[in-house]
Amino acid sequence: MPLLHFTLKRIFSCSVIWLSAFCAALCCPLPATAVSAPVTLLVPSRPSVEENALGQPQAETATPNISEEVDVLITMMRPFAHDNMMMDIPQLFTVLRYDSDTPAKDGVLQPERHNLLGDVEEIRYLDKKAWAANIALAKPGLYQFIIEARPWWDASRQYFVQHYVKTALPVYGVERGWDVPAGQRFEIQPLTRPFGLTAPSLFSGRVLLNGEPMPNATLRMARVNTDKSSVPTSWHEELAAMTDNAGQFAFVLNLPGWWCCMAIAPGAPLHGPDGQMRPLEMGALFWLYVDAPIPMAGDKARQQQH
Repeated sequence: MPLLHFTLKRIFSCSVIWLSAFCAALCCPLPATAVSAPVTLLVPSRPSVEENALGQPQAETATPNISEEVDVLITMMRPFAHDNMMMDIPQLFTVLRYDSDTPAKDGVLQPERHNLLGDVEEIRYLDKKAWAANIALAKPGLYQFIIEARPWWDASRQYFVQHYVKTALPVYGVERGWDVPAGQRFEIQPLTRPFGLTAPSLFSGRVLLNGEPMPNATLRMARVNTDKSSVPTSWHEELAAMTDNAGQFAFVLNLPGWWCCMAIAPGAPLHGPDGQMRPLEMGALFWLYVDAPIPMAGDKARQQQH
């Protein structure tokens, strides 16, 4: 029996029922003069897979066989406007799995690696073409999903864009490996555990280019806005920051939902549609989920009194 068995058992609905359950409000559609940059969406249907009904993670022990599954949605979108954009199938889709038995070589963890590209199927999402895979989870672990998108031509800005994307899924309480770089050419290494967060939460990380910290990198942080609620100004549509000399950054995520952190760096130019060399903008994206605040017992009692 292989570690993972992949079959798409359900087709995603354009009504985005399961994603809407995860994503809370952010803001209204962007004006034409302030359209946010598109991001490559890479999110599982559950931000974590828990062993018991109470949702309490269990301690790491031996790795027994389990029978769980998640759907993973892949598409390009403008998170502020919650507007889906058609994209080509990624040129790489991989999962890394870590657990207490993951060996280390020269002090670096060596996770199990499985290619998922052959399991991706075309679907409809927000009335446009998108991609998805149904993934069966045969063992507990920290699953790190990775995408390398194909470069695409942005005609409005006259340059190419390519995204390197990842997200982490803890299964049955295993968290080992969440801070380990995936070895992508351009990536965000989380320095804050990227799950088990409640709003407001601090999220910190490091931007790595070819494995080295990248100082003075531009970052954006945006949240998927499923109900398109309004904000006071266009500055409230996303958060922005720069990395320090060590390539590090931090954001406070004040609202629940799926958040995307994206760093930007120039890449090697490519031949454009006119045959001329055109710039390439690379994006390192990291997706994480923030839960709504959990009411304390005293808060519930006060609410009942009122």
